[in-house]
Amino acid sequence: MPMLGDPVAAEIAAERERFPQTPRRLLHSFAAPRYSRYSASTIMTSYCKELHLKDYDIIGFDLDGTLLRYDLTNMSALIYKVLKRYLVENKGYSAALLDLPMDLDFLQKGLFLDGPRGNILKLSSEAQILRATHGTRQLSDQEIVAIYGPERQWAITTSFYKDPLSTWNGAASEQMRSLLDYFDTPSALVFAQAVDVVDKQSGSQPEEYEVWRDLQAGLMHIFSRDHFSNDSSLYFKGMREDTPKYVLCTDSCVLDWLSALRKSGKKLFLLTGSNIDFANMTATQALGKNWREYFDFVVTYAKKPGFFTIQRPFLQVDVRELKELANTELPQDAGVLKPGEIYSQGNWHQLHGALAKLLNKETAQAKALYFGDNIIQDVYTPVKHRDFDAVAIAEELLMEEKNYPYFAELDSQLWGSYFAIGCQPTLWSNFISNFAQICVPSMKELAQLEPAQRIVCTNPYGFSPKLPKELETVNPTSCWQGGTGSAQ
Repeated sequence: MPMLGDPVAAEIAAERERFPQTPRRLLHSFAAPRYSRYSASTIMTSYCKELHLKDYDIIGFDLDGTLLRYDLTNMSALIYKVLKRYLVENKGYSAALLDLPMDLDFLQKGLFLDGPRGNILKLSSEAQILRATHGTRQLSDQEIVAIYGPERQWAITTSFYKDPLSTWNGAASEQMRSLLDYFDTPSALVFAQAVDVVDKQSGSQPEEYEVWRDLQAGLMHIFSRDHFSNDSSLYFKGMREDTPKYVLCTDSCVLDWLSALRKSGKKLFLLTGSNIDFANMTATQALGKNWREYFDFVVTYAKKPGFFTIQRPFLQVDVRELKELANTELPQDAGVLKPGEIYSQGNWHQLHGALAKLLNKETAQAKALYFGDNIIQDVYTPVKHRDFDAVAIAEELLMEEKNYPYFAELDSQLWGSYFAIGCQPTLWSNFISNFAQICVPSMKELAQLEPAQRIVCTNPYGFSPKLPKELETVNPTSCWQGGTGSAQ
C-alpha cells in the first residue's frame, strides 16, 4: 500500500550520525567511475551478479506485489474509478471526467507527475526526459526542450535521481509524484484526464495546475487506514466485498519455500506498509488463514522508507480487533520484541537486534536480505541507507511469457518499455542495476529452487532468469552499491 506524507527527509541526516551505514567492501570497478561489489569468483568467471541465500541469516519480505500479487486488470479499474469519483464529488471537477474511457495504454509504473505544469514524464537512467505528455497529449521533442531546456531535465526529478528521499516530503512532494507501484499507475491517467478537462473548461492552460494537490487528497482518502472499516473509501469497500476478485492466491511452492527457509535456520520477517486489517485480509486470501506462521516477526503499517531510516517506536497490535493500540509505544530495546507477535510502525535498527538475538549473534554479524517490488522503498533505501542486500521484484519481466494475463496493463506503446527506450535505459533499470542483488519477475521464480542453491545471473546487471529483451542492445550503468552477502 502506498504511504503518503511520511516525514522522512528531515530526519535522515540525524539518523545517519546515530546509526552510521555499514561500510561496503569495494572489490571491483565495473563499467562506471563508481564501484561494483561481486564475489571474487564471480568476477573472475562470468562478470555476473549472483544470489546465494546461505550468506544471509535474516530474510525479509514485502507483502503487496511480492509475496502476493494482484489481478492488475480489476485492481487498476477499481482505483481508476474511485479516484475519478473523488475528484468529481469532492473537488468539483466536471462530471465529464466520469465519462472518459480507461485507456490501458496510458498506464505504466515508474512515471513522474509534474504537478504545476500538468505534465507526465518518463526518465532515462540519468534523469533526462525520454517522453512526456501534457494531460493525455504526447509532447514532441521540440515541446519537451521548450519546457525543460536542451538538457531535457527538471530540477526536481534530477534531485530524485541523485537522492530519492530528498524529494519524499516538503515542497518537492507538493509538485512531483513518482508512481512507484501498481497502486499508483492508475493515478497517471486520472491526473492526465483531469488536466484535459481543466484545459477544455478554461480554454487555455492555467499558469499552475491544482490537479496534483486534488489527486493527492484523493489518494490519501482512498488509502487511509482510518477508512478501511467503514464505507468512506470506495476502494476498501470494493476490496472487502470481493477480495478474490483483486488478490491472487500465492502459489503453494512459495509457501513451501518459506517453510524450507525457516527449517534451514533462517529467521524470516514480513514488513508491509499496509495496516493490520488490510494486511490480514489480503494475506489471508493469498497465503491462507495461517499466514502469520511463516514468519518470526510481522510488522504492519511500517511507513517505508522511514522504517529503515528513522527511529520510530514499535506499537502493539490487537490481533483480535485487528487494530494498532494507541499509546503502546515500546522502549527502543530489541529485547521487548517477541517472536510470533504482530507489531505496527517501528524501525529496522530495533527489529534487526531482535532477529539477531534469536540467532544468538551480534547484530552487526546477522546479515539481512529483503525482497520487495517498490524500487525506492524496498530496494534503494535499505541498501543505500542501512545494512541490507535486496532482491527486486519486477512483474514487467513476466511480459515475455506467452500467457501472461496482464499484458494490456503493462505493455504501453505510448511510454515504451519499463526498462529501456531505444538505446536509453530507464531510471528504473539504473536503480535496479545499482542497488538490487538480483531482479526477478516473481517470488515463484526463486521458490522453484532449493534454499541453498546459488543463483548466478547471465548478465552483469542482475536480471534473472535473463536480461529483458529491451536491454539486450544497451548498457545500463552498472555501479553496484550492494551489500555484503557474497563478498566475504
